[in-house]
Amino acid sequence: MTELQTFLSVDDALERILRGFAPLPARETPLAEALGLVAAEDVLARDNVPGFDNSAYDGYAVQAADLARASAESPARLRVVDEIPAGRVSPVTLQAGEAARIMTGAPVPAGADAVVPFEDTDRTDWGHLGIDPRNNDTDRRVVAVLERAAPGENVRPAGGDISTGSVVVKTGRRLGPAEIGVLGSVGVSSVRAHPRATAAIVPTGDEIVEIDAGIRAGEVRNSNAWALEAATRAIGAEPRRLPITGDTVEALQAAMTKGSESDVIVTIGGVSMGDFDLVTNVLGSEGRMDFWQINMRPGKPLAYGQVHGTPVIGLPGNPVSSMVCFALFVRPALLRLMGHRDLTHPRVQAVAGESFRSAQGKRTYLRVQVSRTNGELVCTSAGDQSSYRLSSLVAGNGLAVLREDQTIEPGEPVDVLALDSQALLQL
Repeated sequence: MTELQTFLSVDDALERILRGFAPLPARETPLAEALGLVAAEDVLARDNVPGFDNSAYDGYAVQAADLARASAESPARLRVVDEIPAGRVSPVTLQAGEAARIMTGAPVPAGADAVVPFEDTDRTDWGHLGIDPRNNDTDRRVVAVLERAAPGENVRPAGGDISTGSVVVKTGRRLGPAEIGVLGSVGVSSVRAHPRATAAIVPTGDEIVEIDAGIRAGEVRNSNAWALEAATRAIGAEPRRLPITGDTVEALQAAMTKGSESDVIVTIGGVSMGDFDLVTNVLGSEGRMDFWQINMRPGKPLAYGQVHGTPVIGLPGNPVSSMVCFALFVRPALLRLMGHRDLTHPRVQAVAGESFRSAQGKRTYLRVQVSRTNGELVCTSAGDQSSYRLSSLVAGNGLAVLREDQTIEPGEPVDVLALDSQALLQL
């Protein structure tokens, strides 16, 4: 069944699409495969981190009371009773007047309540790279401490970072490198997370040829599919780029059958009003499809529905229209499938470096270059705004968003979708 809609707003179109998407069921996922996924439940610490009191410096474990009057003029002299490298637990219980030579990360011995670094003793050379105190004439049995220390000073307490049973990763948290490290530190080797969404990318049209093929007049390289494959992978989803589908009913039906093995099907081209735009006809006969005209530029035609129980989003064939529609409609859908809560590109506010006008009463997305000038973010056009000019997306780092019938003059504020958020954060 097919429904023809005329001039939906961008916001209405996105809302309707997102109604059909919910997070994929969570799976127990090995930590090595969890980077970029979203935690489906709170993760609790199994252990304290650190797991024991340990030294923050190379130096001496001491009793702080022994150093109450220590100074450079009148150092406290302590008897050295043990040497503790990292990984070794000392059998010694430190008594008053005693110290233990200790390395960074080594367990603090019983009886000690502070650590003084080598720099605060007469053994400063012992902390130097390549210096072995065993090979000099210094009496290793005694150390002179030149500074006072408070109880707990330079000691990393057990559980000082993370305590057993505390929540280390909350539900809905994206698992980045730091989160992976924290989970590993508390002994978690797998986590329940929403899996990567799979997206079948279906390029259509008899005029499309592969990017490494010789090209003849009238043919177009399959660059859109490669761009969308990269855009899908960039957000942590799994793209499945299918072979080019020709303009026949049989070919498109076969592509839909294969694509339905994925979580979502993304078609490229064939959703306009041309004689050979079979996507509208085939998808309408194969499932429930709506074919919309979106009140936006670039990217007016859009299809959405289900085929064989799998959501389908049909994008226009012009390169920039395809990429912009992916950013506005497909990207949020894939992110929702993967359990993300922030679904849209981050926005920054800049000032216009030139006049901008929306196109004929449409929500307009202008390719712009944002740079920092005199301490503020300024955006200027990234070049020709024709929908076939993909190079202007390369030249820019954002999309200036203009409301319907809006004009922005130089110096006025403008909202920019940060397509390259890392680059913009560095400005």
